[in-house]
Amino acid sequence: MEKEGFFVQTKELLQEYVEDRLLLIKLQLTEKAAKASAVIFIAVLVGFLSLILFMILSFIAGYYLSKAVDSYPGGFAILAGIYILLILLLVYLDKRFIGKKVSDTVVKFSFDNKETFQQ
Repeated sequence: MEKEGFFVQTKELLQEYVEDRLLLIKLQLTEKAAKASAVIFIAVLVGFLSLILFMILSFIAGYYLSKAVDSYPGGFAILAGIYILLILLLVYLDKRFIGKKVSDTVVKFSFDNKETFQQ
């Protein structure tokens, strides 16, 4: 009889433990999702504002180069050539540095607390 009570009590404790662990995991995932959402929202907002600023500065640079070479198509073509070189440089660097840096940042963000590794 006493053994049956022990096993019933142990089963109940085990069920409570599993439920508590599931709740903890849900809370941790919710926290990570909230942090990720905030970071993504800010990144999109900063990216959009940066794009607008970049476009305005590009028009200014294009008109400046147009005045310098005395030709609107020539000035904007020089600017387009500069951008093509920058794109090629970014594609080259992406394979070596940028992709690895982004991957490392995502992994660090996913495991930001050391308790994750100790369980």
